[in-house]
Amino acid sequence: MREMTARLRPVYVVCAEVPPDVVGGLGRYAERMMAAMRHLGTSVEVFGATARHGAPRTERIGDVTLHRVRTLGGGRAGGTSRTPAVVLHVARMIGILVFNVRVTVRILRAGARSSGSVVAVHDWMGCVAGILCRVLARTPVVFHVHTRELNAGSSQRRSVVAAGIAALETVQARLAHLIVVPSVGMRDDLVACGWPPDRLRVIPHGFEDPELLRLAALTGDERDRLRMAVRRRYLPGGEGRLVVFAGRLSPHKGVRTLVRAASPIVGKRDDVRIVLIGAQAPRTDENAEVARLIDDTGVGRHVVAGYRFLGSAEVFAHFLAADVCAFPSTYEPFGLVAIEAMALARPVVVGPGYSPEVVGDGAVRCGHDSPEELADALLRCLDDRRFASRLGERGAAHVRERYMWARTAELTLAAYAELAR
Repeated sequence: MREMTARLRPVYVVCAEVPPDVVGGLGRYAERMMAAMRHLGTSVEVFGATARHGAPRTERIGDVTLHRVRTLGGGRAGGTSRTPAVVLHVARMIGILVFNVRVTVRILRAGARSSGSVVAVHDWMGCVAGILCRVLARTPVVFHVHTRELNAGSSQRRSVVAAGIAALETVQARLAHLIVVPSVGMRDDLVACGWPPDRLRVIPHGFEDPELLRLAALTGDERDRLRMAVRRRYLPGGEGRLVVFAGRLSPHKGVRTLVRAASPIVGKRDDVRIVLIGAQAPRTDENAEVARLIDDTGVGRHVVAGYRFLGSAEVFAHFLAADVCAFPSTYEPFGLVAIEAMALARPVVVGPGYSPEVVGDGAVRCGHDSPEELADALLRCLDDRRFASRLGERGAAHVRERYMWARTAELTLAAYAELAR
């Protein structure tokens, strides 16, 4: 590995979402990958967007240097703003464009034209920088595609913004020397869209988080105490059945299907509480939409939504406390939260958006976006404890055999090294 990457000069990474502005999977990926790459002997320069004043502009993490670039509309801003949504969206698009241009200038000045340099861009938010570096400096570019959620639905419903983003991604895909995706399912979807199959490479993500590993190592008594402390927040005396969802409240995450599934579930088990951990994506009204659906379906006594993001430690503690974890996404190229819940040996139910090979036989995968099918899958886990226990054991084994951030980092740097001139 080190011999292969020795010819790499600095790797320049453009990833708009970086810590501490983590609002989704891309930020979690950046956080874990920077930690995994810190001692692999390759200099990695990461450029991320931020709207914060307090975070340090530059942070050294072993071999990785994180550059936070102040960006209009970056970070978590916009969740409770009274500014009209259209203004926020325009500001964000302008901010991303300026961010890309500024980062391109910095990369070119830093020596991206030199032999052995590679530029890696993540999702559409880094495409402009990738295209500019490829055209202006002839630098090899790797395009990491983590999600295409804005274009996951019918093309007839696609907004002008989504269509523009799709066109930008297509141009970047044509210019990129290599396109990296996290799952076979996503690779197949992109091939079906006309992307070049010979340049698509599947490199799965990892699962390890320091807090997750700590919780997984707890003794039986320690685990039981933590589980009961969380369960008592939602269930009288901690007794009953607890279903936990974690993620953004965006439509493709399946939250609305889960809320609609609550009625048939509580019709059979009145002791069930469904906890929604997460909040709306920035510059949306998804919190209010979910709240209205809970009211309209009359399941407010059984569905608890906090409309806020929790820290990793709290999220993992909720997974441990759950009788079953539900992630009913209709579009999910990898699905890190499900992998993390499986790693903790929790029974997991996922939606049709999950690529089958990602969860294997370690989770129940619904074939359709159906509240009835989801309710049946959850009730089976809630009613059959032996089945649920075996499912959790298979899930933990599946994850620990297949996913590791160190392996992801090594495979990623090896892929970059193949392009080094």
